[in-house]
This record gives sequence, C-alpha cells and structure tokens, in this order.
Amino acid sequence: MIRAAVTLLAAAMALPAQSATVPDLGSPEGSLQAMVKLRCSLDPKDEKILWWKGTIFAEQPGQKSEPLLGFEGYNICRTEKQADGTWRLYTREIAFYRDLKTGAILDSWHNPLSGKVDTVVPVENDPVNQVLSPRWKLPWVVQDGQAMLAMNIPLAYPNPLQPDAYPLASSGPMYIGSEHFQFFTPLADLANPKLASAPAQYGWTRIGPWLPWMELGQRPGNLLYIAQGVKLASFDQLPDDIRQRIHRDHPEYVHAPKTWVQPNATSWEFYKKLHPAAHDGHDKATAAPHAVEQH
Repeated sequence: MIRAAVTLLAAAMALPAQSATVPDLGSPEGSLQAMVKLRCSLDPKDEKILWWKGTIFAEQPGQKSEPLLGFEGYNICRTEKQADGTWRLYTREIAFYRDLKTGAILDSWHNPLSGKVDTVVPVENDPVNQVLSPRWKLPWVVQDGQAMLAMNIPLAYPNPLQPDAYPLASSGPMYIGSEHFQFFTPLADLANPKLASAPAQYGWTRIGPWLPWMELGQRPGNLLYIAQGVKLASFDQLPDDIRQRIHRDHPEYVHAPKTWVQPNATSWEFYKKLHPAAHDGHDKATAAPHAVEQH
C-alpha cells in the first residue's frame, strides 16, 4: 500500500530539493522536503515505521459490505538525498491477516465466500524503493495548526497472474483498483528545523480485487480495505505477535534495505513466486463456479 503512495509522489514531483530547514509548502522544493519529513525522515541514519491496522470488507453486487478479515502491518523506511536533489526512499513492507473475533494472526482461513479453507499468504513486499523528485506541488491543506495531505491513486495494469495460467488466483487480465491516503501532522513539527522527522497519522482506503490466495477467480465483487495508522519511532513499538513473527520468519524486516535494488516487489508477484504456473495445481474446470464472461 505505501508503494502506491510513493509511486504517485514520484510521478507528481522534479526540481532540486532545497536545504531550507522550514519547508515552504507552496514551493515544489519545500513541498517535497515536507513530504520526506512526514513520510520518513530527512536523516539518512534514521529508520522510521509507518504502521497500519484495519478491516477488509467483501463487496458483492446487490449485497451490503461484509467484514472478512483484520489486517495489520508496517513499512520500514530510510531516505538518502542525492547530489541531483532527488531523494531515494529505501523501504520494505510486511502485513498479516487477523481473525476478526480473536485478533489472532491467521495461517489458514475458512473462506465464507467459497466455503473452502484457504492457506493465508501474508504481504511480503521487499523491496519497495522509490526515487522522489520535486516536479509538482503536492496538495497540502493547512487548517487550525494541522498540515494535511490527501493522495488518490487509481491503478490499472496487466495482472501478473493471468487467468489462463491462474484460473483460481486471477481476478482477470488487468489489475484494477485504487488507493486513497490522508496524512495529518502538526504544522509546527513539520516546520521545526530541529526535527528531522515529523509525527504522522494517516487513514488509508483501498479498493482491489480478491486476493490470489482466496482462490475466488473472477467471481463478481471486490475487496474494500479501511485502515488507520501512525509513524512509529522503532521496531519495538510494534505488537508482540508481529515482532515474534518477524524474528522467527522474516528477520530482514527489522530494518530498512541497506542497498538500492530494482524492480520493486508486489503481493501478486510474490504469490507468483510461491506458485509457479506450471505447478499451480488447478485447471480451468476447477475455477468454473467463480468464472464470469470477460468482455
């Protein structure tokens, strides 16, 4: 999710960033510096975490939204300013699905839409690196001592999981969705020259297809994610069960990436790595109950 916000930022901005300590939100340079300070930190040695927690809903034609899962994770980042005035944002992100009643992290899930028990695949996006350049001014809003920033990102690109190879995991030839962020920070902290990083609170909404591991194929409908989060100063502030999972299974997520790597990872590409098409184990007939005609 954070990758989408940063992608929009990279596409929306490009003049050399200034070194002014108090960002001018009305200038491209100041706007970018403020965003880096809000999103992560101006100090390249300072790692920050954007944590989020929320609920995932199923939206089906003719039915009211139905809560399916809890969802909790984080993106860990660091930044480096480049000689040309751009910023490199080094990040990786991970998230887990939770049972709505117990709050426990799920490894398997009884899918009420299919009646099957699914193996849950957590989000593991490593890396999620971006180059940030001050090209356009971001739509900051300042009111009553708060700096606010809304970012709306429509998404449409070829699905890494094509339906002929992944009849159950694929929602169709194209990935169609959108992500919507609302960031909030005290203006005084954003403008404070003694602070390399400003505190951040944010809301996040995502509309997207069924997750591949849900094995719903091209069943009509989509997922709606509603979440909120804050910036954390350290890994130790994360919930105990998440930290235990990281130390046990994903130790690289304790820190932001140290080296610059491309291309970036996505959840759909990660699923594809886990399930090569030749070994998918599903045929087109298996997916027939959820299939719809494509136009």
